[in-house]
Amino acid sequence: MITTENFEIEKNINLTGSYIENSLAQKGIEPLRWAIVDTTDKNLIVSVSYRKVN
Repeated sequence: MITTENFEIEKNINLTGSYIENSLAQKGIEPLRWAIVDTTDKNLIVSVSYRKVN
């Protein structure tokens, strides 16, 4: 099943697409697509669509 969820990722000085994808991989997520939808002082809120395995 494909699902979409929001995840928080800590901001980093070296903010790149690779940084975001590596942060998601550390959470066990292999994104089909992602987008930054909001920010806080310390985090990015990233909407991620991915294949969820039961």
